[in-house]
This record gives sequence, C-alpha cells and structure tokens, in this order.
Amino acid sequence: MNLPETLVWLRELGAELRPGRKFDLATIALLLAGLGDPQRKFASVHIAGTNGKGSTAALIEAAARAAGWRTGLYTSPHLQRFAERIRIGADEISDRALAAAATHVRGAMERLLAEGRLTQPPAFFEVATAIGFVAFADAEIELAVVEVGMGGRLDATNVLQPLVAVITPIGMDHEAFLGPNVVTIAGEKAGIIKVGVKAVVVSPQVQEVLPVFQHRAAEMGVPFVAVSPAEAATAPATPLRGRHQRQNAAVAARVCELLGASGFPIPAEAIETGFAAVRWPGRLERICQDPGIYLDGAHNPMAARALAGFLDDHRQSHPPPILVYGSMRDKAVEEICEQLFPRAAAVVCTAPRHPRALAPAALAAACGPLAGRCETAPDYPAALAAARRLAALSTPAASIFITGSLYLVGEARDYGCGP
Repeated sequence: MNLPETLVWLRELGAELRPGRKFDLATIALLLAGLGDPQRKFASVHIAGTNGKGSTAALIEAAARAAGWRTGLYTSPHLQRFAERIRIGADEISDRALAAAATHVRGAMERLLAEGRLTQPPAFFEVATAIGFVAFADAEIELAVVEVGMGGRLDATNVLQPLVAVITPIGMDHEAFLGPNVVTIAGEKAGIIKVGVKAVVVSPQVQEVLPVFQHRAAEMGVPFVAVSPAEAATAPATPLRGRHQRQNAAVAARVCELLGASGFPIPAEAIETGFAAVRWPGRLERICQDPGIYLDGAHNPMAARALAGFLDDHRQSHPPPILVYGSMRDKAVEEICEQLFPRAAAVVCTAPRHPRALAPAALAAACGPLAGRCETAPDYPAALAAARRLAALSTPAASIFITGSLYLVGEARDYGCGP
C-alpha cells in the first residue's frame, strides 16, 4: 500500500469505542506474534493515567534522545495526521515508513484471518499499535516511550514488558469502559505494573488511589516510586505551559534517573536539554498572537481544572479571555463547564466535525448560564470569527482559548490563524 491507501484502510477499520466493544490482549498478542513480535526488539517505558500521559512521554523521549539513544514515541490520539502517533527520533514517521509498516501489518492480519486464527479483524487501535511497534523495530530504535490508549490492563499497548511503568494523575474519564469511580479506574491503570518491571513511578494522586498502586506494585514485586508535589518546584525547566507541567517534568526526570540503572543512562544535562526543547501540540499551545490564540484539549474534568489554573494565572496580567468550547456528547460537559465558563468574559459554543459532537444549541442551553455572555456558532471558522469580535471589545484585546474536544483542537490547528 502507498500512504493514501493506508489511510483509507485505517479509516475502514471503524470506530474504536463502539457500543459493545470488548477489550482483551488476545487479538493484539496474536497479531504481533504473526509479525515476529516486534515489541520484543526494543526496550520501553510504558505510561498510563488520565491526564499528562502525552506530555510526560514527550519529556522522557526528548531527554533520552538528547542523551544519544535511538528513540521512538507512540502516543494517541492524533490531532491532524495519523503519523503524529508514531515518532522516530525527533520526527513523525515518514510516509514511506508508515505505508511499509501498515502493509506488513495488513498482510499478517489477512493471513491470520484466512487461517481462522483470528475470527474478526483487529480494532483500529490494535492495528495502530502493531504498526507503531513494527515501525520501531524496522527503524532499529533502542528505547520506545509508549502512551497507553485507554485504561491499561486491557489496552493493546500492554503487551510490552517495560523497564519502567509510569502512572500520571488519575481522574474521571471513559467511565463506561473503565469503571464508575477513581478507584476502579486506578485498578485498570495499575494493570501496566507487571512482574519484571524495574520500577513504577507514580505522580501525585488523590488520596484514595495511591493504595491501589502500592498494592499492585507489592503484589508484582515492583519497586514503588512516588513523586511528591514538592518535587515540581525543582524539576528541570520546560516550555510547556501550566502548573501541571512542572509536575509532569518532575515525574519524567525521576523516570530518566531510573532508566540509568536499567542500561539507559541519561545525564542531568541531557534531561535539561531535552526538556527545554520539547513541544507538545494542543496542550496550552499558542498558535497566534494579537490576539493570542491558545489551544488546549481540556476534554475531562481533571484537564479542565488544569486549564482553569492557567486561566487564573493568565488573568493576573491580561483581560478576561474569550472561550471557544465544543465537546462530544459522552463527556462530563457540565462539570467541565463549571470550571471554565465563569473564568471567561464570553463563551462561544460550537461543535467539532464529528458524529458524536454535542450540538452548540444544546451546549449553550445546558452551560450558557455559567458564562457572563454566551453565543453559539455552527462550526469552528464561525466560532473563531465570533471570538475575535468579542476579544476586540477589551483593550488590549482578550486572548482566545480553544478548548474541549481534541477534535476541535485539531480543526483549529488545521485552520491556523484564519483569514
């Protein structure tokens, strides 16, 4: 397959979180075995959690690369292009390498289906994970930093046998699949802590989930490393915005230190150099100036609280911001809006281009009263135009924050600063 054929094939695999979807590791294990188990050809760091997984992964990979190791980075979801999920060193996977890895995976999948060893095609994320691991093996990387897609215990990435496991902060998200409270969700995330892992590094957490991770680590015989909130104050500097990124940097620094005991030394100067150079799109990312336009995928209550903290800091030296907000129907919309809408001078409710998107009128009816001023817009270009008009009402012009769904953030990155 070439790249266009690859992307069509991936789209045809369908939605991952469809009703009745059952998760297990049998399918991905069988698919990878048919590919020669590429995940065994490199060492790895495995990262689960509700928020901060991608930023923490990017920090660890950047430091390891600065230390001279051949690295791979696997994250999800993507904002604009599938290739964002798979990075070889500093770069997104090339079109040619992506098509080659996907062709290899498709061939193995079709062979296993023809032999009856697979009874149905693997799901999208299983295929994406297999492509990533094949690409890493083909590129002969030495260390992969891999973000869990959802949960941990039954996530397709949990076929790895990592050197270090990492748990970032736990909050409410994907309750239909992971459980109704933070303790059950933590139990799913704890599934990445396995016998043979050299250590598990755990971010500061709400009190009730720490025993879940401590018990699992003790049961598996894995050393437990808890990062304290105070460590954020002395973490190496990073250009990533937000108080929470200091905490992510502290966790990433501890992981880098532990990797040294596992055959991957990362000197302090490499940590500082790597962290200083890291970028992570769509997370308090400023894409325009005059007025400033920021993108942040605050798609669950914990992420909304992090953004709220940044908005509070921002308002110390700027006019109250304008918010452009859009969401999927299955998100905790009211809880998110309670955090964000009162902090804005005005809110423009819109909808990303997605079948699960919440209609702007329904969003405004549910959450508009939380805002001092609320308007609706049918799509992102119209929402940005409205936000620019509202931003110009203050002097200097207010900043604009595009937030909620990562699909909306992806559209905003595609659109750029607009006409």
